[in-house]
Amino acid sequence: MTLDARLPDEPGPWTTLRIGSEQESDEWARHSAQADWTVLIAPETAGTLADCSRTLTLRGGRSLGSTPEAIDLTGDKLRLAVFLGERGFRTPASRRVVPSLPLPEDVPYPAVLKPIDGAGSVDTFWIPGPSLVPDDAKALPEALLQPFLPGIPSSATFLIGSDNKARLIGIGRQRIEIQEGRFVYRGGVLPDLETSPAPVLAQAVESIPGLRGLIGVDFLRDLEQGTVTILEINPRPTTSYVGLAQLLPPGLLAQTWIDTVKEAHVQADWPLDEIVRAQNPVTFDTDGTIDRMGKREASRG
Repeated sequence: MTLDARLPDEPGPWTTLRIGSEQESDEWARHSAQADWTVLIAPETAGTLADCSRTLTLRGGRSLGSTPEAIDLTGDKLRLAVFLGERGFRTPASRRVVPSLPLPEDVPYPAVLKPIDGAGSVDTFWIPGPSLVPDDAKALPEALLQPFLPGIPSSATFLIGSDNKARLIGIGRQRIEIQEGRFVYRGGVLPDLETSPAPVLAQAVESIPGLRGLIGVDFLRDLEQGTVTILEINPRPTTSYVGLAQLLPPGLLAQTWIDTVKEAHVQADWPLDEIVRAQNPVTFDTDGTIDRMGKREASRG
């Protein structure tokens, strides 16, 4: 199912339903209720993903993803930072600000300014100093201000069932650029063979009730200090999926995902992280394009 009419049809054992925005909530929920399982892929922005999750539940659909309550918590970056900080996890110091007003001077600069409920580095700005705020950033009604921290931008993907156990699938590096004062997410590289699985990431994920299915954790790895700083927890599949799908045998990730949520441990006990780490790294772009040893190809999904 897709809501984006710009995307071409692809051959395969599936049916694509094109739904206009006026019929969106009604049609997709009706069809999802008839399916065995539904994977919701939507931004957390403005409560979109949480609202979809609630609608799916009301219509009797079966979700392979997180509960609305878990989405509400992780989708609010300030609330999540407080939640994790109270439980001893390292997160950036965060402050709610109104970008059109003078920014506080007692925050370490350079800093990062981003939406409290954003996704995909959209409207995320590099702020050299309190008086150097881009006009586009000032248009945000409110935002999160955090110090720019050293470290390698990284991402970990986990599968979680109703037992709340986080099973690591893979860790990769993110490709992020700063262009004209904005952070731009370009994709990533999987696996990152220099990053050992950090138990703290799984512990952070397991501390949040209701996270289910495939989720991602964005974090910074500081090589000099030996620290891991958690930036965000995405209560949904992320772009890393296209890289993982290339590194694992066809269908294994999808079947393990279903088995994990169903608690049918036929495939759920496969050591997927070990399989991923045994592969040669692949680079993936945000549009799903894969670069394997210099050869570019479309994701096989």
